[in-house]
Amino acid sequence: MHEAAKTSALSPHDGVAGDPARARSRQEVDFWMDCVGAPLVLMEKQALTVRYANRNAAILFGLGLEPFGACPVDELVGPEAALMLGQIWSVAPVGVPGEPFLVRALVQGQERTLMVQVTKLAVEDEILRLFSFVDAPPQGSVTLAGWQENVISLLNWLPFGFEIASSEDQIQFANSTFKELFGYTMDDIANIEDWWRLAYPDPEYREFARTQWHSSIAAARAEDREMTPFDLDVMTASGARRTIQFRHRTIGNFNVNLYIDVTRERAYAEELKVLADTDPLTGAMNRRRFFEEADRIHADSQRRGTPIAFLMLDIDHFKSINDRYGHGVGDLVLIEFTRRCREVLHPGDCFGRMGGEEFAVVLGAGTRETVYTVAEKIRSAIGADLFAVGLEPFKVSVSAGGAICETGESVGSVISRADNALYDAKKSGRDRVIIR
Repeated sequence: MHEAAKTSALSPHDGVAGDPARARSRQEVDFWMDCVGAPLVLMEKQALTVRYANRNAAILFGLGLEPFGACPVDELVGPEAALMLGQIWSVAPVGVPGEPFLVRALVQGQERTLMVQVTKLAVEDEILRLFSFVDAPPQGSVTLAGWQENVISLLNWLPFGFEIASSEDQIQFANSTFKELFGYTMDDIANIEDWWRLAYPDPEYREFARTQWHSSIAAARAEDREMTPFDLDVMTASGARRTIQFRHRTIGNFNVNLYIDVTRERAYAEELKVLADTDPLTGAMNRRRFFEEADRIHADSQRRGTPIAFLMLDIDHFKSINDRYGHGVGDLVLIEFTRRCREVLHPGDCFGRMGGEEFAVVLGAGTRETVYTVAEKIRSAIGADLFAVGLEPFKVSVSAGGAICETGESVGSVISRADNALYDAKKSGRDRVIIR
């Protein structure tokens, strides 16, 4: 058996009877470390500060046993090797050695290629990391170590999070961008359930994210392809939310995951969408977007057999407001008019500016009385209080025409009927509601 593999003698499977995950006393661990014929160093799990080392480690690193206490790992192997050791996420079950890997270390002033294995141990109710260090087999090991260093340097250079995980989604390696992106430490997400809990604190969204992840991976594996990318909103350790595009490919027994921060791009896209769909003055839907929504609501109502209604609104004597007070005040009237209408309407009601002083509403209402009541509320909201948008407050009124969509009737037809009702309201003296 290779010398590095002998470190598993410390594993509770062989060296100490009982449950592999049970906590051990410090004396018990020290005894078994000294029984193993390889250099062993027990360190704090996160800070990688030495707690204890066996005699073989003292020989390898040229220190007595006492100087090992609270010694940082970079003093043993050099800063570059210490950085690499800190990037190996030991998430195998407690007491089970991880996969061996190579580091080119600076030991006692000399460069040496070491083969390293990491094991998590529970010692007096504290999780620690046990490192075994042995000289790597000389043939080809230096070249292999060089390639490993180059690959890890390349992965750390990537501008997106890169992760290698086990088939059970336990992290084996994460590049530096992954840590910068999410801010979680190895202790924070040592278990995959910790990731789900922290990254998706809302239970409903967590279930959605979990379903999306597992179903997408299953579909990709069934067809032996890369997972179709998708976005999720992730909570970082700082409490900030980021929109992350997830990419995945199963390679052998490992899951290779990419995490691309698209927060800014998605925000820009949403902003452009809002600008494209919104009337820039009032913030109401523009004409194009209103008819898109009207068509969608209409199709859904026809399918369900639930009636909807359309209201057409027109501010009375708006031209005279512009002529008397100026177009700047007229713009303020349109803004205030929109605000008062929205206070009356439900959030789900479709409200848009058709152009000039004319607006339209789609209501999920089924009766003539309901439509009339909503229209009257709008008329009252507009006329109840003076518009204080200029040097002196003044009264504004609105005329409204409405129509209930009949079965099989098109959007164009029902809007035309509502328009005719609006015309009748204005011809009858304005500041009134007529429903056809």
